[in-house]
Amino acid sequence: MQIFSTKRAQKVLDNGAADVTESQIDLALSNRQRILNKVLHSVSLSPYIEQVKTLFSLLQDYVKGEYREIPWWSLGSIVTALLYILLPFDAMPDFIPIAGFLDDAVVLKLCLDMITKDLVTYTQFKAQETSKTSEAGNQG
Repeated sequence: MQIFSTKRAQKVLDNGAADVTESQIDLALSNRQRILNKVLHSVSLSPYIEQVKTLFSLLQDYVKGEYREIPWWSLGSIVTALLYILLPFDAMPDFIPIAGFLDDAVVLKLCLDMITKDLVTYTQFKAQETSKTSEAGNQG
C-alpha cells in the first residue's frame, strides 16, 4: 500500500489548479531559491531539479508576459506542485526522514506527467528564442 497515492496527488493538483491566483504565482517565484534548495537536498526530489528549473522559467516568462501559450489549469498545477514542495507540513511532514518528501515527489511527478505537452511546447519556444538571440548577436 502506498503511503501517499497518485489519486490523492491528483486531488491536491486539481484543487490547487482550480483556485490558483496571480499572488500564488508570485509567492512561488519569490520562494524559488527555497524550493530549489529543498529539491536539491531531497533524495526523492533531486532527480527532478532540471524540470523544476524549467517550471520556474516558464512561470517567470508568464509573469513577464513573454510566454502565454499555456492553459491556466496547467499553470495552476505548476504553482500548486511548487508550493506543495515548499510546505513543511503537507500530507507527510518533511522532517520525517526520506518519507517526508515522498508525497512532494508524487505531486511533482504527477504534475510533470499531466503538463508534458505544455512543457514540450514551452521548451520549443525557449529554443527558438535562444536561436533568435544568438542569430541577432552574430549579426551585430
